Amino acid sequence: MTRPSRERSTPTTGLKLAAPDVKLSQYIRPEAVLDLTAGSKEDLLRALAKVVVPGAGEDVVQKILRGIEEREAAVNTYVGSGVAIPHARVDCVEGIFLAIARNPQGLPYGIDTDEPVVLAVLVVGNENLQSEHVHLLGTIARLLINPELKDQILHAADAAAVIRLLDSRRSDRLRGKARPLTQLLLSYAKKIARETGVSSILVNIETREELEILKRIPQRASFIVTTASRQLAEEAEKVVNRVLLLPRMAVSRAASVKLSALMALTHGLIQRGDIVAFLSGNDGPGLDTMTIVEIGRQIGRFVTPSGAVAPGISPEVLERVISLATELAAEGREGIPVGTLFVIIGDQEKLAPFTQQMVINPFRGYPEEERNILDPTLAETIKEFAGIDGAFVVRGDGVVHSAGTFLKVGEDVDLPGGYGSRHRAACGITKAVKCVTVTLSQSTGEVTIFKGGSVILTLPQARGW
Repeated sequence: MTRPSRERSTPTTGLKLAAPDVKLSQYIRPEAVLDLTAGSKEDLLRALAKVVVPGAGEDVVQKILRGIEEREAAVNTYVGSGVAIPHARVDCVEGIFLAIARNPQGLPYGIDTDEPVVLAVLVVGNENLQSEHVHLLGTIARLLINPELKDQILHAADAAAVIRLLDSRRSDRLRGKARPLTQLLLSYAKKIARETGVSSILVNIETREELEILKRIPQRASFIVTTASRQLAEEAEKVVNRVLLLPRMAVSRAASVKLSALMALTHGLIQRGDIVAFLSGNDGPGLDTMTIVEIGRQIGRFVTPSGAVAPGISPEVLERVISLATELAAEGREGIPVGTLFVIIGDQEKLAPFTQQMVINPFRGYPEEERNILDPTLAETIKEFAGIDGAFVVRGDGVVHSAGTFLKVGEDVDLPGGYGSRHRAACGITKAVKCVTVTLSQSTGEVTIFKGGSVILTLPQARGW
């Protein structure tokens, strides 16, 4: 099991978080936009590494290059349509930085591609900013898959025009009726809550503008802010008493509402039997939807009467597993979709009668502190082993017990048509023993959570974010 380098040097500071409302222009300087003719892929990557971090010395450039090379050795970062997004996470910078190389005639990238690589966007971030890094990669890929925008960037007059184009499409999306509708919904939320017996109002915040509108609402004791942005979460703590930081993951905003309910429940912010209002957007800018739910039945049975997820299972471990599964859904492995299964259990010995190792356990023999799923540096190892048939077994405190583990389940399960053997095994094992399973579908990218022999939550992969 390979581990990232722990070398240290003086950090270079940049913007720290890829918050959903931050413009891409804040990650890039005009000096980092290159009109480039390169003789080789190595020349291309070195040119980008030299300009991506302002004032970087040769030692920093070398570490960035090593990080890029390690990533390229694992999977080529050509994403299609003439666009490549090389990237690296290193410990010698603080924040995230971008650099762009463009050439309408093509740039060398070392592989046969469907069309020449005409745009290469380098993303470099601190090794601890994993979720922000992944979110930014997805944002860039979704922008540049648009052929019109790609062509405009490729032929823009200068670096300033390129940077403006990176923000133009997002600015267009955020214009319109988002502000007045958000303000109206927040203004009437408390009144509606009183009339319907709602005890808490969860507000899914994605932009600073939404938070500013919430500030103007008096008597906010019933509000709970949920957000995937650590920066917005810190600001929200000055506005409301209860803030829930969601994992950053590539799911729709509607799916994130379901995840908010689950996490609020496991963190004790809401209880079984509560009537809760969820304010969110319908996969667009601003708040435009209120959903009122009684926490019971499907979501409510996810926790025990004492509020625990399951015996010995930490909520943070469950959240980390869900986050890894959704990252795999968005990224795949080497450009190919993967399916996988995680079993989370407080005492893995109780699982032993129902398991058989299909391959040599790649986690066997390593110290527990080096195989805890809460350690962000373990993510690449988990993703690398996700292609192995069988399940990951994760102890409730986060220690990964095994990978490539076959589940021998004889339990009958009642699942709708369309679920395959992986999902049936995931459902059946939660009926046989007290555990939680998280399953990623290879064909659809959907993440499904099971407990007690039932589907608790499904998180479809986001489209068009």
